Amino acid sequence: MKPIKFLYFILFFIFFTIVGTISHEYGHILVAKYYGFETQLHYGSMNYKNKDEDKQIEIYNRNKEAIKESGNYSEKEIYENLSSNIALKDLYVFIGGPFQTILTGTLGFIILLYRRNKIKKFGFKNLDWFFVFLTLFWLREVFNLVMSVFRAIVNNSNKYFSGDEKNIALLLEIHKGSIAIPLAIIGLIVSIYVIFKIIPKTERLHFITSGFLGGIAGFIIWMNVLGPKILP
Repeated sequence: MKPIKFLYFILFFIFFTIVGTISHEYGHILVAKYYGFETQLHYGSMNYKNKDEDKQIEIYNRNKEAIKESGNYSEKEIYENLSSNIALKDLYVFIGGPFQTILTGTLGFIILLYRRNKIKKFGFKNLDWFFVFLTLFWLREVFNLVMSVFRAIVNNSNKYFSGDEKNIALLLEIHKGSIAIPLAIIGLIVSIYVIFKIIPKTERLHFITSGFLGGIAGFIIWMNVLGPKILP
């Protein structure tokens, strides 16, 4: 591979790392906007305000002791309905981010599979590289799990899961890793298939190397340099 093409790959990985991060947060925002929540986008997260939470807090403050003791109080039904409604909407907002990322990756993968015969016949085109980068949105699921486990080991804690996948699992009242582990496995399988079955052998090693370098560089550049200045 020519050095200029290797550099292009690194730059594309940097670009798609940034785009993937922002588009993931917009996945959350679209769901929150659907419910009419006020939202705010940051470089690595988003915030939203559900006005029902204010009502929930007011009722809680008026009936704190009864709620703590699971007793009866006049506003119990209203409070429980509010709590269920808030939790359900929180669940969908949390799902929005991973859903957007997974949907993008899946569409890219499907298109690559559809174009596979053309690739064999006419060779790998620039358009095919675009769909490869879209497919590798799936790597977010792998990266998140690996980083969570790595942080847990380094910090000597048992918090092996984090992020949206953990929050979704908690709201569904299932094991914290029930979402993260299967999605990471699927993401790994999809990525390995694309790299070793679709990308040309002559490009493979350089693509993997540039992906490693570009992915790390993109993460650092956005999360530590550009992101805090553009979307604090």
